[in-house]
This record gives sequence, structure tokens and C-alpha cells, in this order.
Amino acid sequence: MTIRLCLFFGLLSHLAIAQKPLKFSELLTYSYTKNGKPSETSVYLDRKTSTWLFTNDDTFGGTAEGLAFVVAYPSGTYLLCGTDDVGVNSCQRYRLKSAQARASKISGKPTGKRRVFGKNKYGWPTLTGSEYLLEAGRMTQPTYLATVPFNPTPLYAYNFLLGNEFYLPIFQAVNYAEVLPRNQLVVSEPTPGGAKLVSVSPTEYFLDLRTYRIADAKP
Repeated sequence: MTIRLCLFFGLLSHLAIAQKPLKFSELLTYSYTKNGKPSETSVYLDRKTSTWLFTNDDTFGGTAEGLAFVVAYPSGTYLLCGTDDVGVNSCQRYRLKSAQARASKISGKPTGKRRVFGKNKYGWPTLTGSEYLLEAGRMTQPTYLATVPFNPTPLYAYNFLLGNEFYLPIFQAVNYAEVLPRNQLVVSEPTPGGAKLVSVSPTEYFLDLRTYRIADAKP
């Protein structure tokens, strides 16, 4: 087989993989405080690929007008997708280098405190968090972290995406992607809003991007 044919079949294989519908099998729910009132936000996860999904209803509480969902990849690529007035499905593609940050170790010292997060009646998994005095720039804050077999950095870095109009209601003060290794999930942060992991629940959410036009966002 010639090199040209190998490249051709390699391209076909890549396109086939890229066109497969995305499947998210877990839902992470966090509690936080907004204007003094308790609220919740949920994000979808495919832990096999560390791909995340933020939806208008579950993540943004229906406030992201014109935005249906965001797909966040561990490569630092984000797709912000919606449907325009004439019914055309489209996505704007952003790339963020800080989502690829690789801190070699946790930026902070452990306090020795441990807590279990996500307690429930349904047999859903729980996570044990260890408290650290996390150092981020000039800020030091007590933060609970859990070691996980997936990469949370696309979740952390999203709020620091230039040109983004819709923000997650949690993880706004610190870009944890720059101060945590890729296997550390924040399960409790003190500010702003006091985000805390409520549950990690099983789900099935399928998303087919083949019906969407994808273009790079204008700088």
C-alpha cells in the first residue's frame, strides 16, 4: 500500500471517529450560593475521553440566551453551539492554551483534613476529598480536592475563555487548570459562592455534532 493510500485511509478513520455521536454517562452536580440563595449547577462527563458538556438548562439555568450547549475537550478546544433564527445549527470553535496546563504537583500544602462528598441513598459513587491550603497567585484558600481518573481542566479553564459571554456559576475566582495536576477534582471551594460537589450520578446523554456547522470563532 502506498504512502498516499495510507494517509487517505488514515484520514477516513479520523473523520469517522470525529463524526461519532458523543456519549456522556455521568452528571456532576455542584451546589453554590447566588445572591444569598442556594443554587445548583450540573455538568456532563465522558470520563473515558475527559470530554465535558455544559447545557443551557442544566449548567446555566436557562440563562444562556442563544446558547444550547458547550462541548469542552481536554485538548483545550471548546465548541459553543446553538441554533440561529432560521434554524441553522452552528458551533463556534475556541482554543485555549491554559486548558492544557500541566502543573507537576498541587500548588499548596495539605492540612490533613478529609471529607466524603456526594453522599446519597442511591448507591451513586462518592469522592473523598483532602483539604489543601491552595496557593493561586497572591491568594491562599482552603480547598478540598479528590484524586480522579479523568481530566477536570477543561471544566476549570472554561470561565477564562476570551470572548465567552456565558460563565459557569462556579470556579470563577481561580483558574485551577494552572495550579492543579490533571487528576485533581475540586470538590469544595470557599469563594465565590461556596461551590461543593453534591453528587456524581449515572446518566445517558447523546449528542450528534454532525448536524452542526463548526467554524473558528473570530478573534
